[in-house]
Amino acid sequence: MGRMFKTEPFYSPRPWGYELWTLSTHRSGQSLVLPEKENLLKYLGEPLKILIKIIKADEALSVQVHPGDEYARIHENDMGKTECWYILDAKPDGKLIAGIKKGLDRQKMTEILKEGKLEDVIEYIPVKKGDMVFIPHGTVHAIMGGLKLFEIQESSDSTYRMYDWGRDREMHIEKSLDVIDYTCTNGAGKIENFTKLETPYFRVEKIVLSDESATYQVTEEFQTLNICHGSGKVVSTEGQELSLEPDQTIYIPKGTEYTISGNVELLRTW
Repeated sequence: MGRMFKTEPFYSPRPWGYELWTLSTHRSGQSLVLPEKENLLKYLGEPLKILIKIIKADEALSVQVHPGDEYARIHENDMGKTECWYILDAKPDGKLIAGIKKGLDRQKMTEILKEGKLEDVIEYIPVKKGDMVFIPHGTVHAIMGGLKLFEIQESSDSTYRMYDWGRDREMHIEKSLDVIDYTCTNGAGKIENFTKLETPYFRVEKIVLSDESATYQVTEEFQTLNICHGSGKVVSTEGQELSLEPDQTIYIPKGTEYTISGNVELLRTW
């Protein structure tokens, strides 16, 4: 059994804000093990199947879609990208794009994109602090300005841009048209009264403690604690103790039994 540790994120500046890859072994950007600042992939010896980010959006991200595993493997030499967003902070009229209107197909979407009318067929959803939004692969989506969130996803960097609000960046129209879920039946959207999300790729559980404690056992390859708000501590039965502070990710290896305590809101992932 190894030790628990905090990570140092890989920082990725973007035209609309920034991303902090708090848990990543992906070739596009890798986080570090603290306090040694050793590369996470080198430390673990093998890549992780999930990637965790904090995204701060001062402006809207591009409208985009992600491929599934098979398409990404063939075309990108990468994993597909199913993800979810937990809203840390949102402006009063915060919103996201998640999905398209029903009744569309590849031919209709091709014409819509040629005519520059994508904004007429995308679905906006209002969001606030504490909301969870599920974005399976194939979902047309975008994070709008004024939001900060944790993103839990497959370990992938396969993103196809369809529209970028006038920014001069590369588009990926044909690949986007290939992978869009035109049926609108993949379960994308806001999860009401979120406490736990289970997908084929990852699981996420919300934990909120108020001057209390909770104990967990890692039976999977690992778990992470991703601290949203508040503070506290995590203590293993081996006697290791780490503080819990906002925006941090803590890696906990298989076989560890640990107790969380404090006034804290966090996401436990595995």
